[in-house]
Amino acid sequence: MHAQEFLKKRSHSMVPIYVLYGEESYFIQEVKKQIESMIEHKDSDFDRNTYDMETMPIQEALHDAETFPFFSEHKLVEVHRAYFLTGQKLKTDIEHDLESLEEYVNQPVDFSTLIIIAPYEKLDQRKKIVKTLKQSAEFIDCSSPKAYEMGQVIQNMSIEKGLQLNDDVVELLTERVGEHIEATMQELEKLSLYFKDQPITVEEAKQIVSIHAESNTFHIVDYIVEQKIGESIKLMKELKKQNEEPIGLLALISSQLRLILQVKLLKSKGFQQQQMAKQLQSHPYAVKMAMKREKRFSEQALKDMIKEAALTDEKMKTGKQEQWLALELFLHRVIQRIKQAS
Repeated sequence: MHAQEFLKKRSHSMVPIYVLYGEESYFIQEVKKQIESMIEHKDSDFDRNTYDMETMPIQEALHDAETFPFFSEHKLVEVHRAYFLTGQKLKTDIEHDLESLEEYVNQPVDFSTLIIIAPYEKLDQRKKIVKTLKQSAEFIDCSSPKAYEMGQVIQNMSIEKGLQLNDDVVELLTERVGEHIEATMQELEKLSLYFKDQPITVEEAKQIVSIHAESNTFHIVDYIVEQKIGESIKLMKELKKQNEEPIGLLALISSQLRLILQVKLLKSKGFQQQQMAKQLQSHPYAVKMAMKREKRFSEQALKDMIKEAALTDEKMKTGKQEQWLALELFLHRVIQRIKQAS
């Protein structure tokens, strides 16, 4: 099951082994907290030990799990960075005895809970150890939510913090922060400090919630179509002060342009906003903003800008041009093309 489903369900039957996989650290931490609270319900003084698989062998963690706790009745053993569940190969002197892990999975002790954490995009389903774990352990998907799920994720996180957010405020957070859970947490923390349990209006939230890079690239796209080179360069320099990477910014701009093009093409086929969001697996708000912008570009202009972005990306990555200069020249070129076409 996905972490969101696990966290939403307040009552669970304890299992001896959990496997947490996926790259979203927020979900990993929250799932761990919930498992800990389940153990605390049985034994408030349980032992806990952690092992990093990049520096320690799995057999040490298993030996700990199989050793009866001294000062309590239960033990929690956390195994971090379990790269051996993936296709990754690390240069290390550590040798993991996976046969011992298979034996433990088949006969886990009842006084220990083992949490295996693999903070990677995917596991190698072909591996014997993964197949063995799937027969006995509970797997929890801690991958990042899809863009169209962010609204519900924000609502769930705000409820946990005791915040009262209406749809307009949730939409504002989605627009300004994007799909980044950690950044969303920070913004909700700020709102909690300012407003505690009081209702929050969208105008009040606008004064508190920061605009993150992904959202700013939408503004850069607006400046491009409005032929405002000065404003676009100024915004780019502001992002530079925030230690944003030029290659990352170019990728975000390209992503926005592709979304606008996709929306334009789907609109020509009669798709409605919700249908587009589902088809593109994008947040409805992002699709809504793209629909507003697509009217201002021709299909060919969007394709030309995406192609220009790809050429600029190559120059950045091959060192043919200094990266910030390449990004600035890209903005100049696309705005010049729009001027010539208008």
